[in-house]
Amino acid sequence: MNAAADLFLVPCMVKERIPQKLHINATDERILCISYHLKETVVPSALSFKLIGAAISIWPLKVENSCFCLYFQAAIMDADNRNELQIHVEGQRIFAYLINDVSKQLISPDLATTTQECRTLALGRILQFYRRCFGKQSHHLTSDMFEIEVGEICNGKRCLIPLSDSKTKAQWSCKNGKIHETKCPLNWVFEKNKKHCDSNCKGLETEILVLRPNDQHFVQLAKTLGIGDFYNFFIELGMEKADYDNLNFCYFSNPMEFMLMGLFEWRDKTESDQMTATFRKLQTALKAIERQHYLCQVNLFQYQTSMCHLNNFGFSLFFTEKAHNSLQDVSSDDVINILTEQKLIGDCIVHLGVELTLSIGNIKETMHNFPRDLNGQIHDLLTKWKNCKDTKLVKPTIYRLMVALKRVKAAQALNFLKKTYGVD
Repeated sequence: MNAAADLFLVPCMVKERIPQKLHINATDERILCISYHLKETVVPSALSFKLIGAAISIWPLKVENSCFCLYFQAAIMDADNRNELQIHVEGQRIFAYLINDVSKQLISPDLATTTQECRTLALGRILQFYRRCFGKQSHHLTSDMFEIEVGEICNGKRCLIPLSDSKTKAQWSCKNGKIHETKCPLNWVFEKNKKHCDSNCKGLETEILVLRPNDQHFVQLAKTLGIGDFYNFFIELGMEKADYDNLNFCYFSNPMEFMLMGLFEWRDKTESDQMTATFRKLQTALKAIERQHYLCQVNLFQYQTSMCHLNNFGFSLFFTEKAHNSLQDVSSDDVINILTEQKLIGDCIVHLGVELTLSIGNIKETMHNFPRDLNGQIHDLLTKWKNCKDTKLVKPTIYRLMVALKRVKAAQALNFLKKTYGVD
């Protein structure tokens, strides 16, 4: 057989255990934890490999010192540029951790819930498969196969509470005598269709208000606020009408770009005055125009359509069941050329740059180098993203590109990629 194959299998075994320095390598206030306690007394050793295999077909493995973080019964993945996902299998227990680079308060409930749904679905189907293999009757309810606990890390140790109890209690006391709030752990099971705050909502926690919003927060805020309220909000932030008029002159044809550039300008102005642009300042301006709960929605849904959300969660099922490896490849120059030459993306330069996790400096540089050249700007952004050498950024895969295109509503481009890579 002389034909070359694009893919081939190499028998191997993963024997190395996760290094202690990487095992939950974060302070307590940055981590959320969920645990699955299997009810079967005998758990097949291959289950951990199948479960981790299903996970790394969705999320790319983290790279540390040029090595993939895949270990015996454990794996570390990049949920996105700001959140890390760890999975550990220990006997009859499976633990998943979401670790934010700043604070667990910034782990979006939308992200946590989607991650939990992916893990729960995959685990349930894998267990059903093994039961059938051993001639046992399949369970229809996941509660018959495992129990779920949620919690946090306390003094370096897991502190968990049964999910059923967390839904009825505002707090619980751990063995260290510390009182834990259930609010953050319940983000694992947040109601994703919820569009508004509860009547008793008191706004964002103090721990969040002192933090600095990132570019993704600005995207979600612009989507939530809308152009109709933006002028009054912009002025309440302490900006001048002249600033607004200048933005309007440059970006009047695209409201989303207009609002994003306005928010970036406010952040730059604030920080050039030796102050920090915080959620509190945004909250104060929103309260002045009677839109204070908009910021709650920003924190809840900032990761919507990321990861498993693509294609209404069906995309994650595709990953979990078919493990389409080609979507974890780096985008080719040919794909980038077709997207730009056939004008499949649209005029969302700033928004696309943010979704590709490029800095606002990189985005402005592209706009300056390619004035009045929309295709040139889009091609340059995609090329910068593809060739970025920043080790802190997630691998520029086809899957990540599809997520970004979904977020900017570039339907033609997304459909082209889905057809090219057989995701239809």
